[in-house]
Amino acid sequence: MRVLLLNPPGKQTYIRDYFCSKTTKSNYLFHPVDLVTLSGTLAAKHEIAVIDCMAERLTPKAAAARIDAFAPQVIVSLVGSVSWDEDRAFLAQHAAQGRRIIGIGDVLQEDSEQRLAEEPWLEACLHVFANQDVVHYLNGDHARIEEMTVRDASGQPRRVRVHGKQRGTFRVPRPRHELFSPRGYHFSFARSQRFATMLTDYGCPWPCTFCVISTLGYQTRPIDDVLEEVDHLLADGVREIFFMDQTFGVQKQRALDLCQALAERKVLSWTAYTRPDTATDELLAAMKRAGCHTIMMGVESSRDAQLEAYKKGYGVDEVRAGFARAKRAGLRTVGTFIIGLPEETKQTLEETLDLAVELELDFMSLNMAVPRFGTPFREQALRLGLAERDELVMDQGGADAFLPTRTLDRKAMRDLKRRMVRRFYLRPGYLVRRLASVRSFYELRAQALEGWALLRRNV
Repeated sequence: MRVLLLNPPGKQTYIRDYFCSKTTKSNYLFHPVDLVTLSGTLAAKHEIAVIDCMAERLTPKAAAARIDAFAPQVIVSLVGSVSWDEDRAFLAQHAAQGRRIIGIGDVLQEDSEQRLAEEPWLEACLHVFANQDVVHYLNGDHARIEEMTVRDASGQPRRVRVHGKQRGTFRVPRPRHELFSPRGYHFSFARSQRFATMLTDYGCPWPCTFCVISTLGYQTRPIDDVLEEVDHLLADGVREIFFMDQTFGVQKQRALDLCQALAERKVLSWTAYTRPDTATDELLAAMKRAGCHTIMMGVESSRDAQLEAYKKGYGVDEVRAGFARAKRAGLRTVGTFIIGLPEETKQTLEETLDLAVELELDFMSLNMAVPRFGTPFREQALRLGLAERDELVMDQGGADAFLPTRTLDRKAMRDLKRRMVRRFYLRPGYLVRRLASVRSFYELRAQALEGWALLRRNV
């Protein structure tokens, strides 16, 4: 079959990726890792093309022309809660032309049978992208599907769940990075213009209640498969990789073995997520030798009580220690925070900013609390009356729909978030330190554009 992997057009720059969606907080846009992974799986069996309307800045009209030119029989499309109304209108037009639409995205993770019942243009929903479900479905071999929402012979939606949370290993054919646009992607921490997005594992073993990735189980990829993908990228001239593992180093020896193999490549430069309590001196040193230059770690809150309530599994002292170890290892640090949880007040936001400054972060990332589909936090927000079950649009990026708190409405939260961004990034000492760390003209230009886009969104 001719199968199109699609990231639909939109009025804003949307990030639809890994069962999350949001507006970009500055100008970054990385390759959607679900489509990247599916590209290898589908290309092994079908003729495929990739159209990422976000990267290529395609209008709905231009996107439709590109789709018509390829004339796919099947469209596997990302959708997002941040853009749901736009996505469903665009995809319904193509379903009306006889094209089969399979959706994947956060808005379809919960109540998927209801979504299919409400949206006749949507044929099925993928709930896992790191397996062979999409191939089995297109082959008509529904008995081998592990987790999808499909229509039965009478057209009634039915969610298939063979397993609970997946464990162990997964294998997928080498992703076809060459099918993605060579332009249009921007990564805040890349040290060269061309970069790739990839996974060495899937899901997350920690139970953070506000994160959808914690609902997916946890599986690792064989190191040989990872290295095959890395070597293909290196042969194509790519030297920068964003590893989207939610926590690099979950299995310590596996991570050390992978770092050793990456270090032998010598020309690789990369960024990864990890956790403060996972980031030991040994792991950080191995990552540095392997070419890692930037790590992102969740701080989330400045209060131990909140970290415990949302099951982060570490406290503020461990956060301080983890970031100190990263600094000693010579790595740039990015601290991610979730703000706007029900207990949030002006005082806790001030404490959050104080902690970000104390940690001497190279970059601060503020994410607005949203009731992600399928998460325990969503049920909490519904019980507290902070969200409604039929509200499907949400934006972690903070441009539009997100939660109020018990004491702060949406406008107050948006204004406070913008003030925090300005106060962190416009400190004279920070700006001097940021300029001193630049290694190339490309990095200087990229940082300037990133900073301008970030501040423009937070005036």
